[in-house]
Amino acid sequence: MAKISKAVFDTGPFLHLYEIELLNILRLFKSILIIGEVFNELKKNRNLHAEINKIKSIKLLKLNSRYKDMSKLLVEKHNIGLAESCSISLALQEKADVFITDDLDARTAAKNLNLEVHGTVGVILRAFREGIISKEKAISKIKELHEKSSLYITKDLVEWTINQIKEYRK
Repeated sequence: MAKISKAVFDTGPFLHLYEIELLNILRLFKSILIIGEVFNELKKNRNLHAEINKIKSIKLLKLNSRYKDMSKLLVEKHNIGLAESCSISLALQEKADVFITDDLDARTAAKNLNLEVHGTVGVILRAFREGIISKEKAISKIKELHEKSSLYITKDLVEWTINQIKEYRK
Protein backbone atom coordinates (compact mmCIF):
# COMPACT_ATOMS: atom_id res chain seq x y z
CA MET A 1 0.00 0.00 0.00
CA ALA A 2 1.13 3.50 -0.69
CA LYS A 3 0.96 6.65 1.34
CA ILE A 4 -2.38 8.41 1.34
CA SER A 5 -1.97 11.50 -0.85
CA LYS A 6 -4.38 13.96 0.74
CA ALA A 7 -6.02 13.76 4.16
CA VAL A 8 -7.97 16.43 5.98
CA PHE A 9 -7.67 16.24 9.76
CA ASP A 10 -9.96 17.48 12.47
CA THR A 11 -8.45 18.41 15.85
CA GLY A 12 -9.29 15.24 17.79
CA PRO A 13 -7.01 12.72 16.07
CA PHE A 14 -3.98 15.03 16.47
CA LEU A 15 -4.74 15.34 20.18
CA HIS A 16 -5.37 11.64 20.72
CA LEU A 17 -2.23 10.55 18.86
CA TYR A 18 -0.24 13.12 20.84
CA GLU A 19 -1.65 11.82 24.13
CA ILE A 20 -0.35 8.33 23.37
CA GLU A 21 2.92 9.59 21.86
CA LEU A 22 2.20 8.37 18.36
CA LEU A 23 2.29 11.49 16.16
CA ASN A 24 5.15 9.90 14.20
CA ILE A 25 2.67 7.67 12.35
CA LEU A 26 1.39 10.72 10.49
CA ARG A 27 4.04 9.95 7.91
CA LEU A 28 1.33 7.69 6.46
CA PHE A 29 0.09 10.80 4.69
CA LYS A 30 1.88 12.69 1.92
CA SER A 31 -0.18 15.79 2.62
CA ILE A 32 -2.22 16.64 5.72
CA LEU A 33 -4.58 19.53 5.18
CA ILE A 34 -6.04 21.56 8.02
CA ILE A 35 -8.28 24.57 8.26
CA GLY A 36 -7.65 27.67 10.41
CA GLU A 37 -10.30 26.64 12.94
CA VAL A 38 -8.42 23.38 13.62
CA PHE A 39 -5.11 25.22 13.78
CA ASN A 40 -6.59 27.59 16.37
CA GLU A 41 -7.85 24.67 18.46
CA LEU A 42 -4.39 23.09 18.31
CA LYS A 43 -2.86 26.33 19.63
CA LYS A 44 -4.70 25.81 22.93
CA ASN A 45 -2.20 23.06 23.78
CA ARG A 46 1.27 24.60 23.43
CA ASN A 47 3.15 21.29 23.45
CA LEU A 48 0.87 19.70 20.87
CA HIS A 49 0.99 22.85 18.74
CA ALA A 50 4.81 22.80 18.83
CA GLU A 51 4.85 19.14 17.73
CA ILE A 52 2.35 19.78 14.94
CA ASN A 53 4.47 22.67 13.65
CA LYS A 54 7.38 20.24 13.19
CA ILE A 55 5.41 18.06 10.76
CA LYS A 56 6.33 19.23 7.27
CA SER A 57 3.42 17.51 5.52
CA ILE A 58 0.80 19.68 7.28
CA LYS A 59 -0.62 22.49 5.17
CA LEU A 60 -2.93 25.20 6.45
CA LEU A 61 -5.58 26.10 3.86
CA LYS A 62 -8.60 28.39 3.56
CA LEU A 63 -12.06 27.75 2.22
CA ASN A 64 -13.35 29.52 -0.84
CA SER A 65 -16.70 31.31 -0.50
CA ARG A 66 -18.77 28.38 -1.77
CA TYR A 67 -17.36 26.02 0.85
CA LYS A 68 -17.54 28.66 3.61
CA ASP A 69 -21.28 28.78 2.99
CA MET A 70 -21.42 24.99 3.05
CA SER A 71 -19.64 24.85 6.41
CA LYS A 72 -22.24 27.20 7.92
CA LEU A 73 -25.02 24.94 6.67
CA LEU A 74 -23.30 21.88 8.12
CA VAL A 75 -23.15 23.49 11.56
CA GLU A 76 -26.88 24.14 11.46
CA LYS A 77 -27.98 20.87 9.87
CA HIS A 78 -25.75 18.42 11.76
CA ASN A 79 -25.18 20.23 15.05
CA ILE A 80 -21.39 20.00 14.72
CA GLY A 81 -18.73 22.51 15.64
CA LEU A 82 -17.23 25.05 13.29
CA ALA A 83 -13.85 23.28 13.13
CA GLU A 84 -15.55 20.03 12.13
CA SER A 85 -17.83 21.65 9.55
CA CYS A 86 -14.97 23.63 8.03
CA SER A 87 -12.82 20.47 7.91
CA ILE A 88 -15.56 18.57 6.08
CA SER A 89 -15.92 21.47 3.64
CA LEU A 90 -12.15 21.52 3.14
CA ALA A 91 -12.15 17.79 2.39
CA LEU A 92 -14.76 18.39 -0.28
CA GLN A 93 -13.09 21.50 -1.67
CA GLU A 94 -9.68 19.82 -1.94
CA LYS A 95 -11.07 16.42 -3.04
CA ALA A 96 -9.23 14.75 -0.18
CA ASP A 97 -8.75 11.00 -0.16
CA VAL A 98 -9.89 10.77 3.44
CA PHE A 99 -11.28 12.85 6.31
CA ILE A 100 -9.85 12.00 9.74
CA THR A 101 -12.05 12.75 12.75
CA ASP A 102 -13.15 11.14 16.00
CA ASP A 103 -16.33 13.22 16.27
CA LEU A 104 -19.32 10.94 15.69
CA ASP A 105 -21.63 13.67 14.35
CA ALA A 106 -18.90 14.93 12.01
CA ARG A 107 -18.32 11.36 10.78
CA THR A 108 -22.02 10.99 10.02
CA ALA A 109 -22.18 14.33 8.20
CA ALA A 110 -19.05 13.52 6.17
CA LYS A 111 -20.32 10.06 5.21
CA ASN A 112 -23.60 11.63 4.09
CA LEU A 113 -21.48 13.72 1.71
CA ASN A 114 -19.73 10.59 0.41
CA LEU A 115 -16.40 11.26 2.08
CA GLU A 116 -14.23 8.40 3.23
CA VAL A 117 -13.93 8.85 6.98
CA HIS A 118 -11.61 7.29 9.54
CA GLY A 119 -10.63 8.06 13.10
CA THR A 120 -7.61 7.63 15.31
CA VAL A 121 -8.19 3.88 15.60
CA GLY A 122 -8.21 3.56 11.81
CA VAL A 123 -4.99 5.57 11.51
CA ILE A 124 -3.27 3.27 14.03
CA LEU A 125 -4.53 0.18 12.17
CA ARG A 126 -3.25 1.57 8.88
CA ALA A 127 0.14 2.37 10.43
CA PHE A 128 0.38 -1.23 11.60
CA ARG A 129 -0.66 -2.64 8.22
CA GLU A 130 1.88 -0.40 6.48
CA GLY A 131 4.65 -1.66 8.77
CA ILE A 132 5.22 1.72 10.42
CA ILE A 133 4.56 0.22 13.85
CA SER A 134 4.83 -3.37 15.06
CA LYS A 135 1.96 -5.61 16.08
CA GLU A 136 2.97 -5.26 19.73
CA LYS A 137 3.15 -1.48 19.55
CA ALA A 138 -0.18 -1.23 17.72
CA ILE A 139 -1.88 -3.33 20.41
CA SER A 140 -0.31 -1.38 23.27
CA LYS A 141 -1.23 1.97 21.68
CA ILE A 142 -4.85 0.89 21.16
CA LYS A 143 -4.97 -0.03 24.85
CA GLU A 144 -3.39 3.33 25.76
CA LEU A 145 -5.95 5.11 23.60
CA HIS A 146 -8.65 3.56 25.79
CA GLU A 147 -6.89 3.95 29.13
CA LYS A 148 -4.91 7.20 28.85
CA SER A 149 -6.28 9.44 26.11
CA SER A 150 -9.25 11.79 26.14
CA LEU A 151 -10.90 9.79 23.33
CA TYR A 152 -14.04 7.97 24.35
CA ILE A 153 -13.60 4.48 22.97
CA THR A 154 -15.59 1.44 24.04
CA LYS A 155 -14.03 -1.74 25.37
CA ASP A 156 -15.77 -3.61 22.54
CA LEU A 157 -14.03 -1.45 19.94
CA VAL A 158 -10.69 -1.95 21.70
CA GLU A 159 -11.17 -5.74 21.68
CA TRP A 160 -12.34 -5.76 18.05
CA THR A 161 -9.34 -3.67 16.97
CA ILE A 162 -6.87 -5.86 18.85
CA ASN A 163 -8.38 -8.94 17.18
CA GLN A 164 -8.02 -7.26 13.78
CA ILE A 165 -4.35 -6.63 14.52
CA LYS A 166 -3.73 -10.19 15.76
CA GLU A 167 -5.50 -11.78 12.77
CA TYR A 168 -3.95 -9.56 10.09
CA ARG A 169 -2.01 -11.35 7.36
CA LYS A 170 -0.24 -9.52 4.55
